[in-house]
Amino acid sequence: MIRKATINDIPATAKLYREQFREMAKLIPDFIKEGDQSTEFLEKTVSDDNSDIFVYENEGEIVGFILLQAKTRPDFDFMLPGNFCYIMDIIVTESHRGKGFGTALMNAAKAWANEHNCSSVNLDVLVNNHSAISLYEKLGFIPKAQEMYCKL
Repeated sequence: MIRKATINDIPATAKLYREQFREMAKLIPDFIKEGDQSTEFLEKTVSDDNSDIFVYENEGEIVGFILLQAKTRPDFDFMLPGNFCYIMDIIVTESHRGKGFGTALMNAAKAWANEHNCSSVNLDVLVNNHSAISLYEKLGFIPKAQEMYCKL
């Protein structure tokens, strides 16, 4: 079952964030370390009109979430105006992957984006997170840009 998160869901969401940060630290250890997401940030996200967290509850346990933000493109002369939905984070706990939970959360994000008059759903993904990239491509996402760095 997918539903909007409440303040009461923050501890379970924070637990999933620890799992996500642990996995991301393995994928890109030069930039990300294991840690916790700010409780204050999660509380603000749940209460803000332009953001939401949807949780996937399976047999009474929260096994995944997706954090969404409605954003407006910057007001630059060369950019087309418009709103977009930014997926800041999505995770399904490892033991529940491959069961359609991620797809269901992404579909909830698309519905939320439509309700918030967004013209697209955008996200960032680590280039070596092949399973996530595969899911996103299956759902119709295409590459738009690539961030690069040079380690000194």
